[in-house]
Amino acid sequence: MHTTIFKHPEPEHSKTRIWPVFMPFMGCPTKCIYCSQDRQTGAGTKTLSEIYQAIEQDIPAFFAERKRTPLELAFFGGTFTALPFEWQQRFVKLAGDFKKKGYLTKVRCSTRPDCIKAQHLAQLREDGLDMIELGIQSFSAKVLRRSARNYSPETAIKACRVVRESGMSLGTQLLPGLPGTERGDFQRDISQTIKLQPDAVRIYPCLTVKGTGLEKLYRAGKYTPWSLLRTEEELSPALLRLWMHKIHVIRIGVAHEDGFEKSILAGPVHPALGQKIRSKALYLYLRSRLALSEGEIDRIIVPQKYSGELWGHKASLKPLYHRINITPLNTSFSASLNFKIIFK
Repeated sequence: MHTTIFKHPEPEHSKTRIWPVFMPFMGCPTKCIYCSQDRQTGAGTKTLSEIYQAIEQDIPAFFAERKRTPLELAFFGGTFTALPFEWQQRFVKLAGDFKKKGYLTKVRCSTRPDCIKAQHLAQLREDGLDMIELGIQSFSAKVLRRSARNYSPETAIKACRVVRESGMSLGTQLLPGLPGTERGDFQRDISQTIKLQPDAVRIYPCLTVKGTGLEKLYRAGKYTPWSLLRTEEELSPALLRLWMHKIHVIRIGVAHEDGFEKSILAGPVHPALGQKIRSKALYLYLRSRLALSEGEIDRIIVPQKYSGELWGHKASLKPLYHRINITPLNTSFSASLNFKIIFK
């Protein structure tokens, strides 16, 4: 009898609450074929001045109510580094002042790879910007062209390196299932992501939303969205690969504001998509650990914090676990942070 002890494959990371600042389409040079920031975020049309004033007033008011832990501020929804540079500085300097007051821990923004200027990044970092998330979407030239992204894979790769060289943290966003996607493209995107070693990744499976160019393609029969099954098959091993390379995956699937579901026409929509992918990735990891070990499994002890993740959404993974001789009868949970597999 022998025992194997190991931790969950997901790299450790600190959790901080986010104060999101939504800027739908602001700074965007074009509207991408899939984009629906206004419907997705539920944020109405505001001017830069109105957004600035809201941050200036709301954050101090939030902390004045009672003692709270610091937040991370994130500019989402537009192309932050394509805004007039004086506005970029105004927003970041305001957030930087709030960092000095102890309200914020970090400041991040999202932008396009073709809207990065090294000299501007150096100034923004000095003003208080900590992280840039690049909307890579794909490293396939065909997919980028079909999705009206209007830049090359080389531009995306270079932008990642420029952010790294600026001294800021790098985040990347991938959007699997875009028009033109072929079998193997997404796994190649993951391989390229691993080479670039971002600090964090978001994965947003492509949805067909009303009012987008993608809706027109879909209704004309020129675009077929990924099924939920294919999404699970593609993302689960991809997530495990990122975990094994110590890359933090911040989110899987878009966050839906109230009413957004009514705007979705097609695509891999599921209320527990992230859980389904995480659970399947954990299954793949445990299966690989068993394959590397000799002997028949006697029992497995799982950290209690993963009890809801182990068997999958609505216990959907139990049949797969049964094939590798892991069942509710030989599984128990503990307060330990380690998994423990005991072999006969």
